[in-house]
Amino acid sequence: MRWMLDRETLSVVVSMVAQVTLLVMYTIWRINRQVPGLRWWMASSATMSLGFLAIPMALGAGWSFSQALIVNHAAGLITLMLLLQGCLRFRGHPAADHWPRALLLLAPAALLSAVLHHAHAVLRYQIHDAVSVLLLGLSAWVMCRHSRPEERLVHRVAGFFLLLMAAAMATRWVLACLAPDDPSIQEHPFQGVLYLMLVLFIVGWTYSISLACYQQAQSRVLALAREDALTDLPNRRYFDETLDREVARWQRSQQSFGLVMADLNGFKQVNDHLGHDAGDAVLIEVARRLREFARGGDFVARLGGDEFVILIHDLSSLSTGEQAVQRLRQTVNGPLRLASGSSVDIEVSLGLACWPQDATQPGDLVKAADLRMYAEKALLKAQRGLARSPHPGG
Repeated sequence: MRWMLDRETLSVVVSMVAQVTLLVMYTIWRINRQVPGLRWWMASSATMSLGFLAIPMALGAGWSFSQALIVNHAAGLITLMLLLQGCLRFRGHPAADHWPRALLLLAPAALLSAVLHHAHAVLRYQIHDAVSVLLLGLSAWVMCRHSRPEERLVHRVAGFFLLLMAAAMATRWVLACLAPDDPSIQEHPFQGVLYLMLVLFIVGWTYSISLACYQQAQSRVLALAREDALTDLPNRRYFDETLDREVARWQRSQQSFGLVMADLNGFKQVNDHLGHDAGDAVLIEVARRLREFARGGDFVARLGGDEFVILIHDLSSLSTGEQAVQRLRQTVNGPLRLASGSSVDIEVSLGLACWPQDATQPGDLVKAADLRMYAEKALLKAQRGLARSPHPGG
């Protein structure tokens, strides 16, 4: 290990890398403020930067290297706590809402632990490294868990650097557990290796964050092109792509599926009498009820105006499709109380077409469902017209 720089020099190198990383993180944060979790990652980078800056400052003030490490270890644990919170926020994990309260307890505990064990290097390393491995491992798990296919590669790169640092910290923890006294762990050659691994982690993690922000920006651009701005449902373009994929899936599995066209009854009167804000509120509520129906994995889209479409997967028979249509009708139909205090009765006309019984081309399937939907709408109008007409001799 003669090629290895001494620890004091390595600490200065790591400190310089941390300062540059802080500048890069600040730039990423300013450009991508809307990305959830990035604010916590920025705070994590700032804490790490201060922790490493404290080492040369403490040495310059006449402190021993061991004393300078006390501040560094406390800052390191707080850094990893903030990093984990950023990962939870970034991935939208439910625990993100509760973790800040835990930070209020864990951060002072980390500082207190470093102070209490300042004279016992072996014990301090054991505590610091065990907690660090736990926080790094949890962060990697959060980043890689349930990633969408388009996100998977970027999240795995981030997880790789987190686990790499966790492995390095776990190695030092083992060495600390085996160390017979404090000098043996403080002067162990692996300490220099750990500093180099730390530089690799800082650079790699920052690069991973920039990739994740870029990927999210690309996803937002694609979402704008494939989602309806009012209801956040997939739009016609996304529906066409999904229908083509469903047909391709049928060719492999021969599992039938159904397509339901849905159109609101009396929607024009809502716009004319209550205003377009009321009409938008109705469309948003219909979209919400359709999502509630589709929790089992069915696909819902808004084609435009008051027209929606639902793809029902894995239909075993026509009667199964008709039962699904009835459940859909019960889910969507019903009153809606508007913010203005008015009430609107939401009612839909539905038309079901099954693949391949009703069509063998995607466009023909849409037409078949559309015709049946308009046939139902015409029947409802006729029935209401008869109900309003006076009886003979009345």
